[in-house]
Amino acid sequence: MSRPWYESRPPAWSRTRPAHLASLILASLVAVWMLLGPDAIASMATGPRYVMLLIALWGLGAGFTHGVGLVPHHPHRAWLLGAPLSWCLLIITLIALSMS
Repeated sequence: MSRPWYESRPPAWSRTRPAHLASLILASLVAVWMLLGPDAIASMATGPRYVMLLIALWGLGAGFTHGVGLVPHHPHRAWLLGAPLSWCLLIITLIALSMS
């Protein structure tokens, strides 16, 4: 019987050097954009602003964690701080920043 997806490790491609570099570049891009243009998120309504900050900060933390090569040993933490989720959160943040 196979284990559920969340009890297994993230895919092998997410542990390659190009994937780490992509995470680091994407997280750096979002961090610089948020530092240079904080009014993009500050101009949102209160409810969406807090949700967007949560998504952005989680994506930044996961992106930098994965980008510098830190891989958690626990499978749940590996998914929460791994490439697939961090890339999705960072792309959502980039879309939201570009629209405002």
